[in-house]
Amino acid sequence: LVDFQFEVLTTHLNDGRRLPKRSSFRSAHAYLSAPYGVYPAKDGYLAIAMTPIPKIADLLDLPELDPFRDKPATWFTARDEIKAIIARRIAEKTTDQWLAILEPADIWCAKVLTWPELMENDGFKALDMLQTVTREDNVSILTTRSPLRVDGARAKVDRAAPRIGEHSEKIRAEFGL
Repeated sequence: LVDFQFEVLTTHLNDGRRLPKRSSFRSAHAYLSAPYGVYPAKDGYLAIAMTPIPKIADLLDLPELDPFRDKPATWFTARDEIKAIIARRIAEKTTDQWLAILEPADIWCAKVLTWPELMENDGFKALDMLQTVTREDNVSILTTRSPLRVDGARAKVDRAAPRIGEHSEKIRAEFGL
C-alpha cells in the first residue's frame, strides 16, 4: 500500500517534509489539479483523471469554467471551485451517459464499481483474484488472493490465517514457557 502513495510520499520527503494540502472537495490526490476526482452521477460515481479544463468544459458544456480556461495555474489553486462546478453537472446524468461522451474524446475516466459490479466485471474475473482458504477447524473462507507474481507464478495458499491462540501452546513450548 505504501507504493500506492509513492508520489505523495516522495513529494513529502523532498519538499521539507511538509504535509500535502489536500483538496477539500471531491479529494482524490493531494498534488493533482482539477478535474481529478470522483463525482456522483445519477446512478453511481464517475472517476475523472487528468484532463485540461478547456476540454472538459467543452465536453460537459460548462461555460461556468470559462474564467479558468486559459489559466492552468488555477486548475490547482481553484480546484475546489472547479470541481464543485463539474460535480453539479455530472450529477445531472448517469455514468453511462457521461462515459458515452467522455470515452470517445479519450478522457481518462471510469465508472466507480460497487463490489457486486466489480465481481461481475470481466477484468476482475480474468485476474482470478478470489480464493477459498480453510482453517484447521474446516471452516472455509472466500477471500482475495495476492496479485503478486514471481517468475510468472503466484504463491498458492490453501490455509486461512490461524485462529486467535491457535498456536499459543506450540509457541510457549518452543520458548520453554
